[in-house]
Order: sequence, then structure tokens, then C-alpha cells
Amino acid sequence: MRTIKIWTLSSLVFAALMFSSCGKDFLDRKPYTSRPADEALNTEKDVESALIGSYAGLRDADFFGRTIPLLGDLMADNVVVSNRNSGRYIAQFQYNFTVNDASIGYIWQDGYVVINRVNNIINAKVTGGMVDQYKGEAYAIRALAYFELVNFFARPYTDDPNADGVPLVLQFDINGKPKRASVADVYKQILADLDQASSLMTSSTNTGRFSPAAVHALQARVNLFMGTTHSYQKTLSLCTDIINNSGISLVNAANLKAYWQKSASEPLGTETLFEVISDRIDNNGFNELSYIYSQEGYGDMLVNENFYKTYGDKDVRKSLVKVGVRQGTGGENPAYIATKNADVVNYGGKKILRLSEVYLNAAEAAFHLGDENGARNYLQTLISERDPSAAVTESGTALLDRIITERRKELAFEGDRLFTLNRLKRDILARTSANASGLEYNTIKYTDYRRVAPVPLVETDRNTNLTQNKGW
Repeated sequence: MRTIKIWTLSSLVFAALMFSSCGKDFLDRKPYTSRPADEALNTEKDVESALIGSYAGLRDADFFGRTIPLLGDLMADNVVVSNRNSGRYIAQFQYNFTVNDASIGYIWQDGYVVINRVNNIINAKVTGGMVDQYKGEAYAIRALAYFELVNFFARPYTDDPNADGVPLVLQFDINGKPKRASVADVYKQILADLDQASSLMTSSTNTGRFSPAAVHALQARVNLFMGTTHSYQKTLSLCTDIINNSGISLVNAANLKAYWQKSASEPLGTETLFEVISDRIDNNGFNELSYIYSQEGYGDMLVNENFYKTYGDKDVRKSLVKVGVRQGTGGENPAYIATKNADVVNYGGKKILRLSEVYLNAAEAAFHLGDENGARNYLQTLISERDPSAAVTESGTALLDRIITERRKELAFEGDRLFTLNRLKRDILARTSANASGLEYNTIKYTDYRRVAPVPLVETDRNTNLTQNKGW
């Protein structure tokens, strides 16, 4: 929910009286709410405060707080809208959203709000102390924001690197009307930012802040999404370094459920590399991701039954989906309820980077580089901590399919699925909500223009330099 400030007549009159009673010296002062960035960030403490605000921006409900991780599953084939719902995200599930869709528009808006915040940090003149560390984290945040924007609003790098991406805004300009940079140029900027982050950062705070290992994990993901021989080599090198040298370990089968019930950031050590934290004080309330999954909240989002059945009976990940009943008239029975991110009291963290993904990225990169033994070994290491009875024996195309299937199972409800299908140019197979309301849909072809979100209408209206995506 967005808050709009409404000025009353009485408040405007009071403000006028206040100004009329002041001398000229008071009127000549610069407003404290609109100081230039080069004046506002004068000390190490100023930079740190701005960085905290930048992390807070990632938590917004229409960014990582809910919309991004939700749509990555809902617009793919992992999650469906319950027959009994509050009306949220139905347009995205049905693929009938428009150029003025609010949720998608706010992804764009929130992304650039975060980018502007970290731009102020990156461009600040202050030095010394922990400033390099803070600037490094700011570069990493900017890279993450641009990566999400280019995923939503552009065709994948694997399709056409020269296609329109998103505008690159590296300095604030209130009058600026930037054009869309190419997908290749956006990726180039993302990787340059991550290189800068890696060169500036020297310490790790907790899972709610970027660490050097988290930066490398994001670099690995970005390179994997590029899908070239060189980028696969880079992915594998980065993943190997994280696995061998970061000191971070996979969460094991016995502790997986408890891992997903943790509700606060913690020192690096087990599984989580980076997460966006909400807690009892700093949260989106009813607009949190947990609230739309939990049956104690809206409970609108249920697991696709066909997807649930892909988990083996001995796979501990199956226990992260509860088979229950959707209460109320028309509610599903059985209902398949995701319990990741389901704490509506403490809210907890939205996992952005985990060691499990590092193993999956390494396996896929090794496969594409012709090292099937390496691919099987990386995948087996992960699977052994999820289903000890499962073995990875496939080869050729079947091995790649197994890697992608295990990626789906491991990263479900974290927002990865849609963009993995996009970069692999795979269709989204028919999805059903298993109810009587007709929420059953045909395959969404990869070539369908709706697989790429429209540039928000409000942006194209006020910036004539922005081109719209085809079909919209």
C-alpha cells in the first residue's frame, strides 16, 4: 500500500503565516530536506546511514518485500492463485496485465529509487574509515537492482544482447530523460559494479548485508544468465572459489525446516549469503511476502499440485509444502501450502543468494563446458543434503534437465523459476489452480510478448526517449 500526503487548507495557511513572520535570512537558507548529495554525505556516518536506507529500499513490498520473489514463481509454473483469494496478482497469474499495471510499474519505480539512493553513496566525495566498504556494498546493491530490472523488462541476454534493456542512470538528474541501454550494456554495467564492489569490500557483517562471498555469488549468477562459453567459465570459477574458500556450508537435511523458520539476519556460516530482512519493526505488514502465502494471512498463493508431486517422498524439501485445507467457501481441499517465508509475526528474510544456488550454478556451468562428471558431482553434493537416497546418474540432455529440475525444487518460492525458463527459452507449461473457477491456462510460449513486462505507461508518457517492448 502506498501512502499519499494530503495537505489541508489549515496546514497551508499555518505554513504561510510562519513564513510571513520570518526574516529574509531564514528564507535564504537551503531546505534541509533537499540538500545536494555532495553536501548531505559529508562524513562516514552519513554514508553509513544512506547505505542503511538503501538496504531498506530493497525491502519495499513491490520490490523484494513481496512482488519480485512472488512473480518469479506465480508467472511460471510453481504457484497458483487460490480459488478463494483477495484479488491480488490475478492479472499477473492470468497474463492479462496492461502497461499501467500497478505492481509491475512499482517494480520499475522502486528499482530506480534504490539506484538513486546508492548513486548518492557511490558519487559521494567523503573518504576514509569504512567508506570504501560502504561504497562497495552500494555498488553491489546497484548491480542487484539493475539485474532485476533487466530481467523483468527486457528479453534475456541469451536471446538478443543488442535488444533494448533498461536506462542506465548513474547520477541523479531531475530533468534527465535517458534512453534504454542495450541488454549487453546493462550487463556490462552490472558486472563492472560487481567488480568495483569486490575491489572495495573487505569485511562481512551479517546475512542482511552484502559480503565479498555474496558479491561473488551474484557475479556467478549474472554470468550464468549470459549463457556464453566465457561466462560459463567465469561462473564455474567463481562458484568453485565460494565452495572451497568462503567457509560457508550447505544446510543439511536434518536442519532444513529449522533453517527456513529463522527470522533474523545472522553471521555468515550456513547456507545464506544474502537476504533482505524484515522484522517486527521494519516490515510491510499485510503486504509482506509471508502474509500472501500463510494461511494465517491472505493465504492466496498455493503450490501447483503437479509441481508438489515432483518431490520424492524422502526429499526433505517436500516437507516445506504443507498439505492442508484452504478454509472458507470454495477453498481447495487438499490445498498445497508453501511454508517457506510463512512467518507472519517475525516476517524474517527473503533469501536472495544461497550456497545451494552456487552448487546449482556450478553444475549447470560445468555441463555447458562439457564436464559432465563435474556437473554430476556438484549436483550430487547438493542433492545428498536434500534426499540422501537420490543419485545423479544422467548424461547428455537428460543431465541438463535434471539440473534444471533440481533448481526448480531447491529455489521454489524464491522467485527464480520464471527467469530460468526465460534464459533457457523454454515454454511455461499449462498451469491449473485445481478449482472450479476456471483459473486454468494454456502453455505460455517463450515467444509470447507477455513474457517480458511492459515499460510502465507513466514512464513512457513523461519520457519520450523510452521505447516500449514489442507487443505492448
